[in-house]
Amino acid sequence: MSILEELKNLEIKENLVEELKRQTIPLVMWGAGEIADEVSFYLQKNNINLADVFVDDEYYSENKLFNGKPVLSVSALEKKYTRVNIILGCSNYEKMRCLEQLVFVNKVFYLFSYSYGIYEKTALSEITEGIDEFEKVGSAFADNSSYKNYLAFLKTRVSGNNSYIFEVFKKESNYFNNDIFKVDDNEVFLDVGAYDGDTIRLFLKENNGQYKHIYALEPDELSRNKLRNYIENDRLQNITVSGTVPWKQKGEVHFVTNDNGQLSSLAFNADNKMEGIKGGIKAEPLDTMFEYHEKITLIKINYLEGVKEALQGAKNILKVHQPKLAISVGFDCKNIRCIPLLIKEINPNYKLFLRYNRGTISTLMCYAVV
Repeated sequence: MSILEELKNLEIKENLVEELKRQTIPLVMWGAGEIADEVSFYLQKNNINLADVFVDDEYYSENKLFNGKPVLSVSALEKKYTRVNIILGCSNYEKMRCLEQLVFVNKVFYLFSYSYGIYEKTALSEITEGIDEFEKVGSAFADNSSYKNYLAFLKTRVSGNNSYIFEVFKKESNYFNNDIFKVDDNEVFLDVGAYDGDTIRLFLKENNGQYKHIYALEPDELSRNKLRNYIENDRLQNITVSGTVPWKQKGEVHFVTNDNGQLSSLAFNADNKMEGIKGGIKAEPLDTMFEYHEKITLIKINYLEGVKEALQGAKNILKVHQPKLAISVGFDCKNIRCIPLLIKEINPNYKLFLRYNRGTISTLMCYAVV
């Protein structure tokens, strides 16, 4: 069956805002981290009020606040309300069924997509217009599970219905421990988008703190300072930190900034005089950015814009070093329709796999090994 045939007669999910505005039962949010911030912003933008925020009892702490409001435990929430609707504010969508079993819960809602402000469904016409490319991508993967995950992604993007991902999701995994590969103590790790060291912490957890070298790239100064502090405080060795942006050629790029002035996402065709745009950020190909004394064994990329350009600037690394690749492709349809094909074009020896790290669309990863 063709992709377009698979996308016919989908169960299209109703507009979330309209559905929430019809509700008369209090709406509470499960989760109080970064994803909860995204969900809260979306609700506020659409004039939908949250009555409370809660977390599981095991994660509850008495002084925890969310937007200045106390975060409740599940048991405290049950005492306060006889009936609530819940909206998910974390990536544990696979645990939604557990919440539905709580006696005081009426219904559980979710944003099927929440990263980088991409909240809306993808029009079927977008898939139709690029169907030749989408079909090529579908035939590029090394196993049937990847193709099923690919179809689930497209169905969810078009319908807004996360149940298609629930049908194929198997178990929680991460960049460094999945059914395609696991890291070992000899890795030379290129962390593209190192943020404040969150993925390095996970990397060290999975390989018991043993590695050869880490190259950590983070263009945002505030996050990079947090990263350096983490490295210094934990006395980590053999880590090279850089604020240079991986790109297809040497030059400068522009970034969109968030309300706090932090770099949020690459901005194409932008002028640094535009509001919310910061220019003059140094960019260089990964192939020439460092003097690599040993072969790169692992590359992780986890952001929306500029992934294609980063890989175009890493052709020699992919051809000669042939590292394991862990690349996020679930944020929108743009990366998934070009990244797998680009990897195969650069090095046809790569075997490609698609896996969900969790039961949500934005956690879809393209893993590649030789």
